[in-house]
Amino acid sequence: MALFKKKSQVFFDGFIELGEMARKCMEALANGLREFENEDPLKLKNDVHLIEHEADKIKRKLEEDLAKEFVTPIDREDIFVLLDKLDDLIDAIDEISYKIYIRNYKSLPEDIGPFIFKCIASIDGLNEVLKNFNHIHEKKIMDPLINYVIKIEEEVDKLYEEKVRDLYMNEDISYDEKRMNERIYGYFENISDKSRDVCKEILVIMYKNI
Repeated sequence: MALFKKKSQVFFDGFIELGEMARKCMEALANGLREFENEDPLKLKNDVHLIEHEADKIKRKLEEDLAKEFVTPIDREDIFVLLDKLDDLIDAIDEISYKIYIRNYKSLPEDIGPFIFKCIASIDGLNEVLKNFNHIHEKKIMDPLINYVIKIEEEVDKLYEEKVRDLYMNEDISYDEKRMNERIYGYFENISDKSRDVCKEILVIMYKNI
């Protein structure tokens, strides 16, 4: 299909690379949180931020390539927007380690595991979407992949609602602890939201190019 010329494969490859950086960022965060009581929060922040910084360099290079490229596989504006959406996702992961450090968290909710698991699944699902992005004109391929990420985001929303409700029904937990845990749950909900947002942007692009 003439729309997707080989010379512009750099953008599809770049989207995949940024998705992989989001996965690395999430993996670094998850590993640090699994050993949180023994983890130096400054080291956790720096480890995650180093990956985020590398992702920023990849994004800037793609933007430079875009400025030079005469023929692009999709609209120039769509490429810019999608790069920003992927950047927002990586920033949302980086923000968790940053907030844990500056707010000097000493502990995390004991039931944070399902949030971490679902956020990893969400990013993995997004990466499958990005790997198939050059099939954007094929709804039968793209729709199930996109819907999977949207489904996980809905599951995280439901999980957030249940966990926050449980917090405020528990009279044995102080109000300050409830607010702290609610914020932490919200950080992870935001990651799934950002993964969904990337997919929704791809959905818009898909319908523009069918």
